[in-house]
Amino acid sequence: MIGCRGTSSLSLAVTSLNNALSSLNDGEFVSTDKKKRAAQVSYKDVMIAYLADGVDAVDRLLTQTPTASAAIRKALKALRDQGVAAATLEALIKARISDGKRGRQSPIVGDERTYRAQQLAKAGAFINLPVTPLGIAKRGLVVVRFEQDRIVVSKP
Repeated sequence: MIGCRGTSSLSLAVTSLNNALSSLNDGEFVSTDKKKRAAQVSYKDVMIAYLADGVDAVDRLLTQTPTASAAIRKALKALRDQGVAAATLEALIKARISDGKRGRQSPIVGDERTYRAQQLAKAGAFINLPVTPLGIAKRGLVVVRFEQDRIVVSKP
């Protein structure tokens, strides 16, 4: 008897699954709102475009399709490794693509910058300052002197 109950439950599950599959084949459960994917351009596509038609083809590729700047830089590196003179591609990269670093550059000695104070929760206001121009690495020590109208940060 136990085997009979299991068999009837199994046949009911199989019937239910078959009904769901037939509904799926009829298009009842198929979504029609599919997003179009952006065309992805690989570094090999950029290399082929440059070798076939020069920098104008790469420029058209940049304007017509979303192209990752990393793919273009990788194509330039691969072309250089193969010994191909790619000065025009390098000029295009310098003109149209950023250097790949986020944020603004670290200040150098003599630069002047303005920083906005921040405050987290109930703590006091503070500012994050870059200390690389002082030659301070991660976990390095700095001496901070608080004066009437300024804060002086220096090496120990």
